[in-house]
Amino acid sequence: MWSVAIYYLVLLITVAVAIKRGGPLERWAAYTALIASILTSAVNPFPTWTDIELNIFVIDVLVLLSFWLIALKTHSFWPYWITGWQLIAIFGHIQKYMFSEILARPYSLLSVYISYPILLLIIYASGSSSRQKDVAA
Repeated sequence: MWSVAIYYLVLLITVAVAIKRGGPLERWAAYTALIASILTSAVNPFPTWTDIELNIFVIDVLVLLSFWLIALKTHSFWPYWITGWQLIAIFGHIQKYMFSEILARPYSLLSVYISYPILLLIIYASGSSSRQKDVAA
């Protein structure tokens, strides 16, 4: 239970920093993470992780598409990183589908913990966004 509370705390900090210091793309990424997390908790509050979690997989694919659109709209590096990390989460689902012998714990950990680098990078990008506005060429 504490892990869920800690995750949502980091998520809310990410959204707050993106709103306060980030640009439109940073806010878009933070809102994507927020909406995806709420949808995941609503659709499948207690996943078993014994088989592929199809609802979570669909949400993760939609998040991947959102991050990919962000990457297409900017020249910054951070959207490519979050898109790549989200792609790793997608591959985790695909591997579970292909190899049912993968244990539930590693599958769940990959799906859950890949979110932290994404959130931390959105925080970093939001802080960098305000500095980029201050610098004029």
